[in-house]
Amino acid sequence: MEQMIQQELATFIAHCRYERIDQKLVTDMKYRVIDWLGCAITGANYPQIETGRQFFAGMGGQEEAIIIGMDGKYPAANAAMVNGMVGHVSELDDGHRKAIGHPGSVTLPVALALGDKLNVSSQEFLQALIIGYDIFIRLGRAVNPSHYTFWHTTGTCGAFAATATAASLMKLTPEQTNNALGIVATLASGLLVSFGTHAKALNIGHACQNGIYAASLAQQGFTGADNAITDEKGFIKATSLEINTDILQGLNEKELLSDTAFYKVYASCGHTNSPLDIIFDMLKAYSLDYKKIVKVEVETYRIAVALTAKLKTDNEDEAKFSIPYCLAVAIMFGNVTLQQFKPEILHNPEVRAFAERIFVTESTQATAQFPKRQATITVTMNNGQKYTDSAADARDVVDFNMLEKKFLDAAKAIDLKASEDILSYIKNIEQNSGIKPLLDYLRLI
Repeated sequence: MEQMIQQELATFIAHCRYERIDQKLVTDMKYRVIDWLGCAITGANYPQIETGRQFFAGMGGQEEAIIIGMDGKYPAANAAMVNGMVGHVSELDDGHRKAIGHPGSVTLPVALALGDKLNVSSQEFLQALIIGYDIFIRLGRAVNPSHYTFWHTTGTCGAFAATATAASLMKLTPEQTNNALGIVATLASGLLVSFGTHAKALNIGHACQNGIYAASLAQQGFTGADNAITDEKGFIKATSLEINTDILQGLNEKELLSDTAFYKVYASCGHTNSPLDIIFDMLKAYSLDYKKIVKVEVETYRIAVALTAKLKTDNEDEAKFSIPYCLAVAIMFGNVTLQQFKPEILHNPEVRAFAERIFVTESTQATAQFPKRQATITVTMNNGQKYTDSAADARDVVDFNMLEKKFLDAAKAIDLKASEDILSYIKNIEQNSGIKPLLDYLRLI
């Protein structure tokens, strides 16, 4: 019965045991920790992060957890808020296609903050992360794709994932966990209109913070609705046209979903990925001199058009949500890394002039296939030659060696030897008694 789903989720979160979790999920999660650290290194020096650091650190309070880029310790909820922003702001964090969001960004900051506060074991740390990922993916799939018309899934469903992660680490009872889920249901928020602004990363930090608030209040006896997720006036009905609650039922350790998430390939919004996959294939197959290209026509699904069809170059946050800009730099520079979003390229008149020849329109067929990220690109050359290629979905092809390289490339900005040591530590983290080396590493970022 649907009114029991939340209680079943709470019972699973409270009773899940590390030793029953499939080893492939543990291995996958270790690489997600590595990947998130690289994102945090990259995101730590963004100006909006410094604003957030000063604001939330300035509140003071109990000395519980590290805020990346600050000395001392701060309340765990505030540390998770800032570190959540840090890990997401560069747009390099992992995600999930069907859930349409970024589970790592709303679970790692919570696990690190509470791990710091509670001195948790490495196995408790990994278990909480795997549970948080699973809850995010299940709930995101339950409410999408219609949820994503207005709501930023990483902020909304992410608040539940953060709560599940916190509840696991805090060892809440099933009743307390159910109350925590009910509490966070009324706190969960985050709007798509924030994309391209500093508030997008705030959605993620807010989810992390609210997860700790909800679990902490529930631990103290504070109550929330025990059917807040599936009630007629609950979260799913309020934010979605879908009725897909089957995926929220029957959880067990052997069917957890963390390894179905993807790793980020490009330094831009995920809705640019399919067009970028296509254009890089075309660059290998054809001689595409941008000076000889008359126009590039992209057909893709409605949400991608709504969020990324316009040419935007005012700042990095906006340009990452612009297919014309991302395709232009892909063709001109052969890369879509953070380097291509530096001011000297963003404001390069030659880049803009070329990007103005790139047009994005909706394909009703692609829209019907969403959340598969279908796209077709036609490139017209100045001699009349046309090249056309399509993708049924984004590839997101990354292996563990590539992830290690991605992390170490980011780590060059701090201490490479310490980064190589932490990489080795994380790959064997479950064999260690705690996560202190990981917390010590955060102080270097």
